[in-house]
Amino acid sequence: MRCRGKLSFGRSLAACGAATLFAMSFSEAARAEYRLSPGDTIEIIAAGVPEHYRAPIQPDGNIILPGVGPISVGGLTQADLQAQMETLLPTKIFQYRTPDGVEHPVLLKPTDITAIIAEYRPVYISGDVLTPGQQAYRPFMTVRQVIAVAGGYSMLRSHAMQGPSDPIELQRDYEAASIEYAKEFFHAARLHAELDGKETFTQQIPRDVPVAASMSAAIIKSETESLRLALNDAQAEETFLHDSIAKADAQLQVLKTQEQDEAKGVQSDTEDLDRVSKLFSAGTLISPRVTEARRALLLSSTRHLQTTVEVMRLQRQQDEQRRQLERWRAQVKMKLYADLNDTNIRLASISARLQATRQKLQPLGAAGPGPGPAGSKNFKPEVAIVRKLADKWTRMEATPDAEVQPGDVIEVALRAEPLPTQ
Repeated sequence: MRCRGKLSFGRSLAACGAATLFAMSFSEAARAEYRLSPGDTIEIIAAGVPEHYRAPIQPDGNIILPGVGPISVGGLTQADLQAQMETLLPTKIFQYRTPDGVEHPVLLKPTDITAIIAEYRPVYISGDVLTPGQQAYRPFMTVRQVIAVAGGYSMLRSHAMQGPSDPIELQRDYEAASIEYAKEFFHAARLHAELDGKETFTQQIPRDVPVAASMSAAIIKSETESLRLALNDAQAEETFLHDSIAKADAQLQVLKTQEQDEAKGVQSDTEDLDRVSKLFSAGTLISPRVTEARRALLLSSTRHLQTTVEVMRLQRQQDEQRRQLERWRAQVKMKLYADLNDTNIRLASISARLQATRQKLQPLGAAGPGPGPAGSKNFKPEVAIVRKLADKWTRMEATPDAEVQPGDVIEVALRAEPLPTQ
């Protein structure tokens, strides 16, 4: 029979090395007992042939060897497999094709052939672990190692949890939501203080929101500084408006005094014009004197009118400044109330997220009391190995340090135990 390029007989036995053979096998005792089964993969190495050949064992227990055909290996030990290959392959002549396309006949001797188990059937883990399912088997693997590869113990999948939630992500989300809650909580407290004109606000966060003291201190410091700046800005704005109103009031008083004096001047000039007009009518006073009196009355009346107009302008300006002060106060309060309302909405939303995440974390004992009796957050793992022995599946209790075999099913259950009393 001929085997062309598809026959992947491996590198030489010397190239394979003792370390590879050790890594792919059991101890001598385990190797003698372990029997090949569908799902295992064997590897055949031939001296003088630079390629290896790997063949998975089919469900019927056969492997397909190019140039040979199906070979039954199911149920064989590794020693049986080696003996079978040493007996069968030397009876065949194989053709090895070099990269340049030239074929060379290869005649194998029993001592040139090595058959090893390249890959074992996977092991399976179920129950209270983070990622149950199939795991690749490695020689000398223990239950503890399989659990570690599966992400460790977890009760998320055994308490009717919704979705494959990662406890690390849940804890991270819970801590992030707690920080958000603290930020909004202190922001709301600062807004209340600003509305009341107080320089301090509550600095005690609810006990059921776990936030690091350093984080709370940083948030409080930021909000305290914001409160100080807001109060100072409000005080400066109000002082400016009050000063403007006071200055306008002082100027108004001066103008009103001036208006009164000018009104008296107008009255005096009016009386003087009447007196001069009578004298002029009696022929005892010349006309230029009348003209001068009229001019004086016109001038004083004009000044009085201008002062009256300025008084009215200042009064209107003062009214506008008072209205501006009231409007500014109302706008500040409206802005604060709107901010406070938005903050309260965010607080309610974050609180709902915290509650939901806390409920998801309760089975892990990570955030608040669990659903069971008070204090029952101490869990003990119970492990069992389900192994096929003599065509029968057998369930055996095991410890975390028990060795597993290919095809084993590991069942893990966490049992709650009361914490020891102090």
